[in-house]
Amino acid sequence: MTKKNILYLMMFISTSSIFSQTTEKKFWLSGLSRGLFNIDNINSMNDTISLKKAEYGHTLVDLSANIKPNSNTYIRSSIRVRNEYGGFWGSGVTFDLRELYLRGLISNSIRYQIGDMDYKMTPFTFYNNSERFYSNSLDIFGIYNNIIDYDNFYFDNNTWRQQGGAIDFSLSFNKNIDEMKFNFFTSRINTSDFNSINDRIFFGTNISIIQSEKLNLGLNYINLKDISGTSLNNNYYKNPVFTGTYNFTKKSEDFELNLKGESGFSNVDIENTSEFEKLSDYFNYSKLTFKYLPLDLTFKFSYRNVGQNFRSVGSQMRRLNYSTQGYTFNRYTNDLVIRPIGIWDIYNDASLFNNQIQVGLDNFYPQYNNIDPYGLSTPNRKGFNFELVNSNKHKKYDFTIYFNNLSEIVGVGTNNTRNYKTYGFNFNSNLANFMNFNKSLMLQLNYNFDKTKRNSNTPSDSYLKSNLNTSKLQIGLNYQISGDFYVISGYERICSSGKDHISIRNQYDQINNLRYYETNLNEEIFGLGFEYKFDSKNNLKFIWQNYNWSDQLTLLPDYEFSRFSLIYIMKF
Repeated sequence: MTKKNILYLMMFISTSSIFSQTTEKKFWLSGLSRGLFNIDNINSMNDTISLKKAEYGHTLVDLSANIKPNSNTYIRSSIRVRNEYGGFWGSGVTFDLRELYLRGLISNSIRYQIGDMDYKMTPFTFYNNSERFYSNSLDIFGIYNNIIDYDNFYFDNNTWRQQGGAIDFSLSFNKNIDEMKFNFFTSRINTSDFNSINDRIFFGTNISIIQSEKLNLGLNYINLKDISGTSLNNNYYKNPVFTGTYNFTKKSEDFELNLKGESGFSNVDIENTSEFEKLSDYFNYSKLTFKYLPLDLTFKFSYRNVGQNFRSVGSQMRRLNYSTQGYTFNRYTNDLVIRPIGIWDIYNDASLFNNQIQVGLDNFYPQYNNIDPYGLSTPNRKGFNFELVNSNKHKKYDFTIYFNNLSEIVGVGTNNTRNYKTYGFNFNSNLANFMNFNKSLMLQLNYNFDKTKRNSNTPSDSYLKSNLNTSKLQIGLNYQISGDFYVISGYERICSSGKDHISIRNQYDQINNLRYYETNLNEEIFGLGFEYKFDSKNNLKFIWQNYNWSDQLTLLPDYEFSRFSLIYIMKF
C-alpha cells in the first residue's frame, strides 16, 4: 500500500469519526463485502500443451460514505478495496473510487443530482435492456451473473450508470391536469483528445402529464451529439430521437385494465461526410394488460412495428459485448486455437459486458438470441407478443406462458423476409406447499424455443434460406435441510441448430456484406452446492459446476469445464 493510499484512508476514517460525533445522524456507512475463490479445470481431446487448471479469487469491500450535511443535500462516495489472492503484503491490493455523486433539493421544489447517476427513460429512448435469453436463470447459475450485474450497476429497474447531471421538478394544477413532471439529464460519453476524437455528450428530457390516476401522457427527447471544435475531426455524429407515450388504466373489483404505448421517430446523421447516408425512421408500440383478480390471471398482448432504420443509441446498446475470446482458458488444444465463447463465459466472464454507450448496432450471438438482440427497439421488426401469467394467491406456485410472432419489415439481401417465433414457459413452486412437509423445496422449471425461418421463391436467392432453431431447458431444485442451511442444484441445456445469414456492418452502421452462419451447438451445465444464510443480507455458498460444449459443424474439438467455488457475500 502506497503512502498516498494510506493518507487517503486516514482522511476517510478521520472524516467518519467527526461526522459520527454529531448529535444528528449526518454520516453513516454502508456497502458490501465479498470473498470468492475458484478452482477451474478444463478438459479437451488432443490437448497436452495448454493450461488445464486455474486457482484464483479475490476479497473486496465496497465501503460507501453517506453524508447528509443538511436536510436538502445528500452526498455518497464509495471506495472499493480489492485484494487478489496471491498478492501478499499489500502488493495485490487496489483502491478504486467506485462512485461519487451529490444530490439535493433547491427551494423545496427542484431536485438535482451531479456526478454518477442511474438513469432511464423509455424502452425506445434510454433503457438498459436485460439480455432476454440469459434472464430468468436458475439460482445456482445466476450467482456469478448477479456479481457481474452488481459490478456493472445493472439494476432490476433497467437503468444505465452514467456520469453527468440531472434535474427534475413538477407542477401541480387545480383542475383538468393533476400534475406535470419535468426531467432533464446530460452525461459525457467521451472526452476529446484534441486531435481525432470529438467530445461527445448524451442528453435528453422527459415531460410527463398526469391527467389523473387513469391517464398519463408523456413526451421524450434524447440525442447523442458530438461537440464541434473539440478536435481536428470535422465529422460530427448526432442521433436525435423523439417519442410520445400514453398510459391508460381502468380498475374495478374484479379486474384491472391497462393500455400503454409509445410511438416516435429517429434521425442519424454524420455531418461533413459523403460516405454516410442519413437514416430516418419511425416505430409504434402498444401493450394491453388485463388482470382478472379472482383467478390471479394476467393477460398481456403487445404489438410493435420498428422501422429498419430506426436508431436509438440509448436503447439499442447491449449489455453483452460480442467477443471471440473469453478470459479463462482462452486457448486450448495442441494448436492453441481460440476457445469459442459459450454460455459458461456469459454467466461468468465480466470482460464480456459493457457499461458505456456506443454508436451503431453491435454484433450479437445468433445461437442465443437471433430475434430481438436489441430489446423492444430492435430495428426491422413487426408482430405481436402474447403472455399469460398466473400467481397463485395461496403462494403455491406461479407460472408464465408466452408466445411471440415477429417478422422482418424489409428483407436483407433478398425480397423475402425472415419470420421469428418464440414460445415457452416459466414455472416456480414450493413443492412443500402441496405436501405435509415443513421444509422448503423450491422447483424452477423454464423452457424457451426460438425459431428463425426464411423461404426462397426463386433459385437465384435460394442460398439465402434461413432455418435456425434454439431451445433452452432449465431445471432447478433447492431443498432446505434445516433452518438456514440449503442444498441447491440445477441443470441447463442449450441446443442451437440450423443456418442463417448475419449482417456485417461498416463503421457507419451500414450493411455491406452478409456472413453465412451455421451451427449444431449443444451446451450443458450441471450444478450442485450448499448455501448457508446467516440472514437476509449475509450468505455463504459452496458450489460445484460442470459444463460441456460441443458444436459438430466446427473443426474445433469439444471441451469441458468443472469448477469448485466458495463464495461469501455480506451487505451492510
